[in-house]
Amino acid sequence: MSSRRWRGAVALTVGLVAGLVGSANEATAQPAPTDRIAVWLDFGWRPASRTFASTRVFPVFSELGSFQASYTIEQGGVFAGGVSFRLWRNLAVGLDASSYRSVNPAQITAELPHPFFFDLPRTTMGEAGGLERQELGIHVRALWVIQLTNWLVVSASVGPSLINARQDLVASVQHTEVGFPFDELIFSGHTVSGQSAVTAGMNSGVDIDVFVLDRLPFLNRFAGMKKVGLGLLIRYVRGSVDMQIGDDLVQVDLGGLQLTTGLRFRF
Repeated sequence: MSSRRWRGAVALTVGLVAGLVGSANEATAQPAPTDRIAVWLDFGWRPASRTFASTRVFPVFSELGSFQASYTIEQGGVFAGGVSFRLWRNLAVGLDASSYRSVNPAQITAELPHPFFFDLPRTTMGEAGGLERQELGIHVRALWVIQLTNWLVVSASVGPSLINARQDLVASVQHTEVGFPFDELIFSGHTVSGQSAVTAGMNSGVDIDVFVLDRLPFLNRFAGMKKVGLGLLIRYVRGSVDMQIGDDLVQVDLGGLQLTTGLRFRF
């Protein structure tokens, strides 16, 4: 994990909190929530894709061969939850956890030297399927919470994130020679290495919560339903980490836009 990134994330969060506290005069004009504690539990997806690539070089036939694997991390499911505590007026602090998983292919382009002639590389293309990406994030958030009505609460947040990422990376490729004069190769397989790393990142988001479940005919008999609602969280998480395959480092982009919805509880 990069200490420089972590220090920068903490500094930005402290700066945000200081700015929020410094705007106390303006806060009196914004309706503050009456509840101290909010708990939420969500599920959703990550609609945007992220891409990165890795290149490996290796000796073959007294020359150097290479292959490039291009990864596209597509949509995947997100599960998240957390708790926030209102510290003063509209200012709150929250601690959340999120889990993301998806399975995607990588496109492979390889260049291998000719067994008899120098500087006459042969090119093949193939695909490595079933590569898994997992991200477990711990997010600290500074929130500015506005209770527009007794049933509608909107909050904006920003803060640092700690991301534990796991990624399947293509470690090597295999080819089959077609035969004399050895001008062609057939892509025949690959090996995969699962790598993991921890890094610091950033998160920011907007949460829109409605507390109207107590108005439904079959739920209005329960007094506690006034404290239970539904919410929509639009959050962006950003981070990157270096993973190692042999002697090569691969920069892997993490996070992205998350859209989740679920239950809200206020106390």
